[in-house]
Amino acid sequence: MLTTSQNMRKLLGVHFTPPGLAHALSRRILDACFETGLSNKGKLRVLDPACGDGELLVAFAQAARETGLDKVEIFGADTNKEMIKRAAARFSAKNVSFASMDFLEYVENQHFPSLFGSVALQTPTIPKADVIIANPPYVRTQHLGAEKAQELAKIYGLSGRVDLYQVFMVAMTYQLAPGGILGVILSNRFLTTKDAASLRSYLEREYDILEIIDLGDTKLFEAAVLPAVFLGRKKDGSKHNFDSKFVRIYEYRETDGSSSDEMDASSIYEVLDNPTEGIYAIGPQLYNVACGHLSLPVDSKEPWAMLTRDEMKWVNQIESNSAGVLKDIADVRVGIKTTADNVFIRSDWNELPHDSRPEGELLYPVVFPDDVSRWRLSNGEVKKQVLYTHKAVDGERVAIDLGDYPKAARYLEAHKEQLEGRKYVLKARRNWYEIWVPQQPSLWPMPKVVFPDISEEPRFAYSADNVIVNGNCYWITLKPGVDEDVLFFIMALANSATISKYHELRFQNRLYSGRKRYLSQYVERYPLPDYRAPEVARVVELAKSLVYSEQIEATVGYEYEINQIIAEMLGDPDIM
Repeated sequence: MLTTSQNMRKLLGVHFTPPGLAHALSRRILDACFETGLSNKGKLRVLDPACGDGELLVAFAQAARETGLDKVEIFGADTNKEMIKRAAARFSAKNVSFASMDFLEYVENQHFPSLFGSVALQTPTIPKADVIIANPPYVRTQHLGAEKAQELAKIYGLSGRVDLYQVFMVAMTYQLAPGGILGVILSNRFLTTKDAASLRSYLEREYDILEIIDLGDTKLFEAAVLPAVFLGRKKDGSKHNFDSKFVRIYEYRETDGSSSDEMDASSIYEVLDNPTEGIYAIGPQLYNVACGHLSLPVDSKEPWAMLTRDEMKWVNQIESNSAGVLKDIADVRVGIKTTADNVFIRSDWNELPHDSRPEGELLYPVVFPDDVSRWRLSNGEVKKQVLYTHKAVDGERVAIDLGDYPKAARYLEAHKEQLEGRKYVLKARRNWYEIWVPQQPSLWPMPKVVFPDISEEPRFAYSADNVIVNGNCYWITLKPGVDEDVLFFIMALANSATISKYHELRFQNRLYSGRKRYLSQYVERYPLPDYRAPEVARVVELAKSLVYSEQIEATVGYEYEINQIIAEMLGDPDIM
């Protein structure tokens, strides 16, 4: 159970940097200083704009001494006065200073004064830094608040759902001198998610990217955030040919366990000192370390996939054998988001008093992740129902008229205070009783493939029922004109071993315990073989058997044959 202090730290995005990681990052930054010639400068000005107790600055100062760089001027800033006191107490040198101040506010006043009028600048002034080392706060949009997130996005030229660490990345760039080095610990979400696409584009434009380290599920932090390291040189107009490298470290999860080629290491930090591709044993845990050269996609909206040469060759082969991508013939949507599940979703509607039990025609089965098995919904049943306050009129979504449903109106009126508390609903000129993200009511009766957002393995299930999908799941429907049987082929494709491997390599959005994210932005880009090819009919036949057959013992054989056919269609050498 989290303490009050831990909860506050989580809300504010405060995650203290482990000393080992602080030293590893410092050494890498200093290596970059020597590689780029920045170390030849008379004095290095080093800044941590969210320094906390100063762990990163302490580590950098120590590493600088070890490399013979003694002309280093250090400046730390943080909004927390107590942390500033702790940080200052760890230094005795005269070339170190700290300030309790809001770094973002300082940058905004310095660089965007027209937005704020004549605002008094904070003191002291922060000099342009040659090196910025930081572990900026990680605060999600939902904690920042939509209005604040939008305001920050506008100021800093970002788009999408802006998290606070993204804002810090831009603000730090403003404070970094041309040719300077930025070394930052941040969420690895920036590598792959659609929400971070504008940040990726910004980083490509502003930096020579020196190295990306994806620390994945190594559990270096108490928080659930999976960390990564970004190391870059701010462009200064000169031409350089820097080698963009990556290191990727995740738990090794092969079922056969250990390998004779395992290497021993005392810690993740030892691996980072001299990373070599392979399997490392650190205590009882095995880790898979991949190294290579970073190849950025042409479109920054695409994930920064860090692939070895062999992995890239395999991915390219699969993509070259595809006839397109899934979104060419199907739509992938997220489920509904009520923002008041306790009101709209229940399993005990029948137990309510008759006069306040909503009319049956408004109650729909709603699918949650636990309801989704591979190929079909669990037990063929859905346990909960949603009070769906929308309907289709001439193909368009409209809110129901409560006057037509007196029992539903009575039930909703009993919860009106809570529902009206959703100010964003009213601000969007919606009725207080509406579901926030209801999707399209005209599509719910259509056959669909449902899958959970987070899962250890692909769990794509077919449903021909008029069910609604919860916001922790996604659903696939065919575009007009595509034969209904193709939906079974899509499900089989998504569940196949080839696409499972493709998802793992291309999108690399993994969580702890081997779980993966199955977001619409990934699934819609699955390679699609020719769905009109003759062998598709056999895949459809097998998929239907897996959905409808009660012969569970035949499942393995059906899946094996599907995997073989899909592998042949996509030219997968690992399975053919």
